[in-house]
Amino acid sequence: MFEKINAIITSIRQKKPLVLNITNDVTMDFIANGILSVGASPIMSKAEQEMEDLIRISSAIVMNPGTLDERFIRLCDRVAEIANQLNKPIILDPVGAGATRYRTEANMKWIERYNISILRGNASEILALAGETGTTKGVDSTAESDSVIEQAKLLSRAFSATVLVSGKTDVVVDDNRVETFQRGSAWMPMITGSGCLLSAVVAAFHAVENNRFEAAASAAVFYGVCGEIAASQAEGPGSFKVKFLDALHLTPEQSWYEKN
Repeated sequence: MFEKINAIITSIRQKKPLVLNITNDVTMDFIANGILSVGASPIMSKAEQEMEDLIRISSAIVMNPGTLDERFIRLCDRVAEIANQLNKPIILDPVGAGATRYRTEANMKWIERYNISILRGNASEILALAGETGTTKGVDSTAESDSVIEQAKLLSRAFSATVLVSGKTDVVVDDNRVETFQRGSAWMPMITGSGCLLSAVVAAFHAVENNRFEAAASAAVFYGVCGEIAASQAEGPGSFKVKFLDALHLTPEQSWYEKN
């Protein structure tokens, strides 16, 4: 696994793929800096007029409806339509699905109508998209990721997508293939946008690794190890955020995987 991650990181830094983020207003800065730290190139836009041009030159697209409204929903419809036409992979981060009917229905529409390559959400969001009722605290999960494996399988089979359920345990599912990883730090949920950035890092990995399952699994392990490295050097959530960006930037020559 770590050799695979090393190869993907090396490829990202050689190719510097453009990752188009149709994302929320709260975490945009953190996402952009995180993508840059990994070695890819971020671009953010909400202008429908330039979507076709941007998608043509992008290697992967992230749709993150954290601050959604009707205009954002229409924009994502257009983005998904063009991306599918151009065979560009979409990573959907269904922020807050299950918190409100509005959010759940918007995300379900995208999953049902368009080809989503990787669906990255927390356990509560995955439960909601699988049609099960549960509790959620806004965008935070109240369920454990390893408790929703069957629901993740259901979504993967129904919509031909890899499902990455992130949490204390990260679960990656594609049809009947399932892998679980326990990496990361308890400080990661204390940073606004840690899940959003994970989705973007998954997109950067998928930009150079065509196998969607391998891209999602490798990104999850890499991200978790970076969290562990940051936590070993930080004094609290504030310094952890800075150290985490530093960890994302570690080069393969520094052999972070061998040390961890």
